[in-house]
Amino acid sequence: MRVSLVFLITALAAHAEVQQHFGVRHVNQFTVSSGGNSVAVYGAAKGAGTVLLTHHRRDALGELGGAIVAPEAERAHFEKVRVFWTGFAKKRFHYYAQQSTKVPVEPIAVQRWVKDGDAIVVGEVRLQVLATPGFTRGAVSYVGTVDGKRVAFTGDLIMGDGKVFDLYSFQDAIPAAKVGGYHGYGGRLADLISSLQTLRAAKLDVIYPARGPVIRKPNAAIDQLIARVRALYRNYLSTNALHWYFKEERMRICGERVLGKGAKIELMPYCLHVKTPPWIIEFSTSRIIVADNGHGFLLDCGGQRQLDFVKDVVARGVVKKIDGIFLTHTHDDHSQMVKTAAEFFKCPVYATTEYADVVENPGHYLMPGLTEHAVPNVKAMRDGAKMKWHEYEFTFRFFPGQMFYHGALLVQRPKAKPVFFIGDSFAPSGIDDYCLLNRNLVHPDAGYNRCFKIIRALPKDTWLINQHVPFVFRFSEKELTFLETRYAERTRILRELFPWDDPNYGIDERWATFYPYGTTLRPGATREVEVRLVNHSPVRRKFTITPRAHRGLQLLSDTKSITLNARGEGAVKVNIRAPKKPGVYVITADVDSKGMHFRDWVEAVVEVK
Repeated sequence: MRVSLVFLITALAAHAEVQQHFGVRHVNQFTVSSGGNSVAVYGAAKGAGTVLLTHHRRDALGELGGAIVAPEAERAHFEKVRVFWTGFAKKRFHYYAQQSTKVPVEPIAVQRWVKDGDAIVVGEVRLQVLATPGFTRGAVSYVGTVDGKRVAFTGDLIMGDGKVFDLYSFQDAIPAAKVGGYHGYGGRLADLISSLQTLRAAKLDVIYPARGPVIRKPNAAIDQLIARVRALYRNYLSTNALHWYFKEERMRICGERVLGKGAKIELMPYCLHVKTPPWIIEFSTSRIIVADNGHGFLLDCGGQRQLDFVKDVVARGVVKKIDGIFLTHTHDDHSQMVKTAAEFFKCPVYATTEYADVVENPGHYLMPGLTEHAVPNVKAMRDGAKMKWHEYEFTFRFFPGQMFYHGALLVQRPKAKPVFFIGDSFAPSGIDDYCLLNRNLVHPDAGYNRCFKIIRALPKDTWLINQHVPFVFRFSEKELTFLETRYAERTRILRELFPWDDPNYGIDERWATFYPYGTTLRPGATREVEVRLVNHSPVRRKFTITPRAHRGLQLLSDTKSITLNARGEGAVKVNIRAPKKPGVYVITADVDSKGMHFRDWVEAVVEVK
């Protein structure tokens, strides 16, 4: 975030003073001075030989210099970043840990590592180090008395009157409930609340955050943020599909971490679910629609077991042949063996237009659970397109439920109740939106709001099929209204939780992204890449993109700007030249717009071979 004021804070000592300097920065900068000594916080400052950092995120670091102090719990993110990026070139496929990739590109030399209970002494000022995880796993805050006031430097733990920078940065595993990172919606929100309570106990007068305005009423802001986070999590649990998969006990563990021991936790009861019709063969995350003449149409093929099963039913004559494959979405447990299956059965692969490119070029994206197996020549079907297949009628729908790159298939068979294959978007207990990196947008015509409207328009008595659920199911009018109402409430909570003019910036990490995300080049070769942008705002916005090359990767483009209408999309082109030395390289870019200023916000991985 760009802030025009740089604050100088001095201790109550000889020549103590508070100065304000005008400047332009993506990150706030503060200096604590006492007894002729000074330390800077978040970025280097003239006259301060030491810089205090609260966490490792590259987008929250100012210009660095001098002796750097940083949290020991995040040491690897400062020292081993080249190892991280070299490994991430391949680790980004099948990636389910769901941690932010906004780590530094180059190692940062740290002179002192600190942990909870340590102290930084500046003249007569003693800044205590408090462990305050939340926004990152190992973040710290620095708390002390300056000029007679209790102050804290909290990094990105809290903003404004009780807001957070985003929600997806809190995605994490919840070991106590045996929930992995992919399913851990807001997994560190419990840490956030604990850290905020620790700060409240410090009886603060002022909070100086890494980004956003100085917080002059800390207790009110802390209480407000805790209330908003608890309201959000209580709402999330009430519509959560994990109730079906993980059952009530594990959901209660998740809930009590955030809401408090013994808190009332509301879980949606299971809706009506019955056995799958006999003309659909089910196995794991795949389904086969069987025509009267014995031909089959395959829905998804996520692994070798699924492929072997389909081969077996064809070999035994249960199904004569596979005529086609519809891929509901791009997660690897549905997509990993689609390419192999299509080649073996010599059949086409269908997807909707909105995610056909992800299927054909998965390496161009960074999303959870992507396969590395690109499927060529996908038959891209427009939303609402119909296709006759033997006695069936298929209707292809763009259905951005569990993830943005998601489709659904309405299947109508004479004298049978219709079925709607929805991938992983709903379960009998609610909504499958437990991974924030899936891009569950909350615009009125996007994400689950779009899915609700599609379901309401389905033919009467249509059954829903989620391939992880060994039943067909449907929501009653009352249940569907409950889901819609709760989702509208959540959108209102999210709007209050973030400082942006649209809540989607706080839940959609990919609103700005490089395309392609992963690139392979020969030494010295050039390539044009794009920074793709989505203007979630309700107003027209100008975005300025400033690319940054690292470690010998050469930029052939300068800063460029693009203006997008409200809800508009666009791209800025960036030309790069690969170094002569093989290896893994990273390009980043600043993204700036009015009231929104992000340093090194997006990155792309370039493999030189």
